[in-house]
Amino acid sequence: MRCANGPLILKELHLQQLLEKQNLAVQWMKNIYPEYAPNNKEANTRLVYDVCHDLAEQLQKIIGNNEQFVVVGGDHSCAIGTWSGVFAGLRKNQDFGLIWIDAHMDSHTPDSSPSGAIHGMPLASLMGYGDEAFSSLIAPEKKLKPENLCLVGIRSFEQKEAELLQNSGVKIFYMADVEKLGLQTVLQMAQDHVCQSTSHYGISIDLDAIDPMQAPGVGSPEKHGLSGEELITCLKKLDKSKNFLGIEIAELNSDKDRDDITAKLAIEIIQACFHKD
Repeated sequence: MRCANGPLILKELHLQQLLEKQNLAVQWMKNIYPEYAPNNKEANTRLVYDVCHDLAEQLQKIIGNNEQFVVVGGDHSCAIGTWSGVFAGLRKNQDFGLIWIDAHMDSHTPDSSPSGAIHGMPLASLMGYGDEAFSSLIAPEKKLKPENLCLVGIRSFEQKEAELLQNSGVKIFYMADVEKLGLQTVLQMAQDHVCQSTSHYGISIDLDAIDPMQAPGVGSPEKHGLSGEELITCLKKLDKSKNFLGIEIAELNSDKDRDDITAKLAIEIIQACFHKD
C-alpha cells in the first residue's frame, strides 16, 4: 500500500476528534482513490491526473466556501490537486503563498526527472512547467507564482530542479540554513516571505522533511532532517492572523512506520497549524 493508506491511518487515530477538542468544526470529507490499477506509464499518469483533478474540485469548493482544510496524501503528487484547487477557489486577482516543508525540491519536469515519478514534479507543475495536463489542471493559468513560494528543510535534490527554482527566483532554506538560523527564525522568515504580496497562504509538508529517526514511516527518508518536536513548537508560534488556508500532509507510509510514531507526529503537526493561544 505504501503511502496510499496514510489518510485512513490518521482517521483511525482519531484526527477529527482531536481537532474538535481544539474547538474546531471538523468534517471528514471525501476519500479519493484511483478507480483502476495502472499497467503502464501512460495509465499511471492518467491515474494521477484523475486523482488530482478530483482533489482540486474538492478544494475549489472548500476555498469557495471560505473554509480551512487539511489534505492528507498519498504521495506528494497530491499537491498538484490541492493547490490547483486552492487557486481555482480564490477570487480573481487573489494570489496565495505556499510554505513547502520537504527534504526534496519536487521541482522536476518530465524532461529533467531521472525517475519519471510525478511525485517529484508537483512544484514545477504548479508554477506552469512540465506536463501541460498537470500545469493546466482545472484552470489554464499558472497556479503559484515563484515569488510567493518558500522551501524549507531541503537536503536532497538534483541539479536541474535546483536550477529551475533558482532561475525562477524561489526562496529556499536548505537544512544548513535551518541549522545556522534556527527553525523558528526560518519559519517566520518563510511566512513573512509568502505573505508579502498575497492574500492567503498555506503549508505543504512532506513528512520526510523530519529526521527519519523520529519519522521512519515515510516514502523517501533522508538523514539529518528537521526535529519533529521543534517543528510542532514552531508551527504553534506562527501568526495565525495571516489568512491561513490550510495544511497538506504527504508521504505517510505505515508499512515503514513503528508503533504509529510518524502518524502520531503528523497529527500533532496538523494540530499545531490550527493552534491558537
